Amino acid sequence: MGPAFAWTNGLRLALGLAAALVLAVAAARLWEAGRRAGAAPLQAEAAALRAEAARSALEAEGARGQLARAEAAARASARLETETRARIGALNRLEDADAPLDPDRLRELRRADRGLCDAAPGLACGPAAADAPAGGGGAVRGLRPAAERDAGGP
Repeated sequence: MGPAFAWTNGLRLALGLAAALVLAVAAARLWEAGRRAGAAPLQAEAAALRAEAARSALEAEGARGQLARAEAAARASARLETETRARIGALNRLEDADAPLDPDRLRELRRADRGLCDAAPGLACGPAAADAPAGGGGAVRGLRPAAERDAGGP
């Protein structure tokens, strides 16, 4: 066994190691590419889920705000109705509550009532001021309690 044999064995060994190294690098790159390719759909799905969660959080926040506004409006409406009932009751207890109105004041009230009826055509207004009896009545009338009101009307 001479030096030529050792040289060829060394060359074979070096080529074998180089081939093994190339195969190992290629295998590592293929494994990494496969891992990335498998993660891409999961990353897209995770991004979609994060966007959905953010949208749901905004919807929940909006619903909470809407509920708070609706509750505040209901409280204000109830407070207004209570105050209105108290004032109507106080006015009906006045000593001149049943006295006839001055004709000028009656015309002024009928004109204002007609303006309100014209501004809100959906309200159930009484007969027109011109058609109302001279002694009062017509479109100007007191409020009925909420329990007596029709559910579909005022």
